[in-house]
Amino acid sequence: MRRKERATSILFVIAGAILGSVLGEVLGAYYPFMRAGLHVGIPDFTLQLGFMELRLGLTLNMNLGTVGLSLLFLFFSTLL
Repeated sequence: MRRKERATSILFVIAGAILGSVLGEVLGAYYPFMRAGLHVGIPDFTLQLGFMELRLGLTLNMNLGTVGLSLLFLFFSTLL
C-alpha cells in the first residue's frame, strides 16, 4: 500500500469513527443496544515535578455505530 493510500484509509476510518459515534448516540435514544459499547483506556496519570505538573490520559469509547461505520469506510477506502 502506498503512502497516499494509507493516509486516505486512516482518514476514512477516523471519519467513520466520528460519524459512527454520533450515529450511535442519536440512535441510542430509540435503540438502547446502539449506545452500549466498550470503553478502553488509561486513566489520568499525573507526574508532579517541583517546577511543573504533567497530566496524561487516553480513553477510547467505541459503540456499535463507531465500529460499523469505521469498517464500512475502511472497505470503501480500499475500493478507491
